[in-house]
Amino acid sequence: MIQDISDLVTLFPDASPTPGDCVLSLNREEKVALAPWTQVSTATIPLVRVGERTFFLGATPGVELGTTQQLRALPEPGLRFGAFCALHLAKWLLTHRHCGRCAAPLARAKGCLKCPECGLETYPTIAPAVILGLTHRGRLLVTRYADRPYKGPALVAGYCEVGETAEETCRREALEETNLKVTDVRYFASQPWGLSGSLLLGFFGEVEDPAALRLADGELSVAEWLAPNELPPPPDAAGALSLTAAMIEAFAKGSVR
Repeated sequence: MIQDISDLVTLFPDASPTPGDCVLSLNREEKVALAPWTQVSTATIPLVRVGERTFFLGATPGVELGTTQQLRALPEPGLRFGAFCALHLAKWLLTHRHCGRCAAPLARAKGCLKCPECGLETYPTIAPAVILGLTHRGRLLVTRYADRPYKGPALVAGYCEVGETAEETCRREALEETNLKVTDVRYFASQPWGLSGSLLLGFFGEVEDPAALRLADGELSVAEWLAPNELPPPPDAAGALSLTAAMIEAFAKGSVR
């Protein structure tokens, strides 16, 4: 998966830009670009260092912004994961400019933002979410989103709500998105996913009655039961970068109990 790299990762390093570093640009519409640092780049905040490369928040003249999905196609593992982490931190910084308690401008401190007026410390937001592989008698339910930039194969997914366990989220999301009731929810793996600022928790769950399938809330456009030999390959050229792709791949290989 995208986090499987050997390089050391450091958040908010004390660094100045040098050749080989990268600059992440991000606008209010969440269009993004990643470019090598040059003398004409603006590099304002060091976000993350992966190995010997530091990723800065800033801008590079003449570089066109696009969707965050383009970061999945970056050619090196450390570059991809660094870009994902940088995007996560950049989105947090740009939406937390003022103190939520007294409204004073926040200042960067070690690993957090701190209010110089009231002392409130604010740490990067991480949203827990589940990915759920619904199974029934040796088949996996594979879906497609109805209105998202990502058009590859997907599984049922959703954010955890206040007061809810991850297993309860699995059952609720399955019912809301597919009208299916799930039993025997089993943990698979987790993944940090910077595109959505999430910590993804992967589970598999057996479905009681597959005939009850209904796409209820409009989030999904397609859902079909597929045997292992019918499952799609990973959507990324580099392989199973996402937890979803890793789960589909594991099911296809028969390594899911």
